[in-house]
Amino acid sequence: MTFCYFCYQLFIRNTPPPVLPSEIAIYQLSDEEKSQLQTGDLIFRRGYGFVSTMILRMMREEYEVTHLGVVINRNDSLLVAHALSSKVSDQDGLRFQDLESFVKHSHDSTILVTRLKEIDHLQQQKILTQLEFYLQKQLPFDHKFDYRDTTEHYCSELIWRIYEHKLGILNVSDTLTFDEKYKSLEVFYDTSYFEIILDHHQ
Repeated sequence: MTFCYFCYQLFIRNTPPPVLPSEIAIYQLSDEEKSQLQTGDLIFRRGYGFVSTMILRMMREEYEVTHLGVVINRNDSLLVAHALSSKVSDQDGLRFQDLESFVKHSHDSTILVTRLKEIDHLQQQKILTQLEFYLQKQLPFDHKFDYRDTTEHYCSELIWRIYEHKLGILNVSDTLTFDEKYKSLEVFYDTSYFEIILDHHQ
């Protein structure tokens, strides 16, 4: 089942930002896990709050995830580039967030990290350049989840723009429907295209 924009709007309009339980500070990646991460890796999570719960139920993903971003290594610091709505955060659109904070805002045991197969260092640096370009553009979050509208971005739309359209490093089967590609997260953990680097669901 693909994402229902109308259901999302129904629930998000008057939904306050999520209140995070204090014990989530316990959830983090180990130093060994962090050492495995590279620029261009995709990191998934399930967030807190009613909106994330609703998205999880509507999308029915294989993994318990509702959101994703791109790992970047900047000056030996691990960050996550991801687009969020101001309805559920203090900033709208793309931001660079430190990895530990991103994980902290995740439900326990929901982190998943994947890497595009056969990606090379040059492609990784091009991904970072594209992310910095979009950060400067300050595009708002796309609450309509309309992939055809390039003036706003939702989380997975940003990745499609960079990986498929800008860099041409992600080429998926032409049998996928529009909704299967752009309104689902499934392609990004499909082992036909991506390696599973970390999986906290196991």
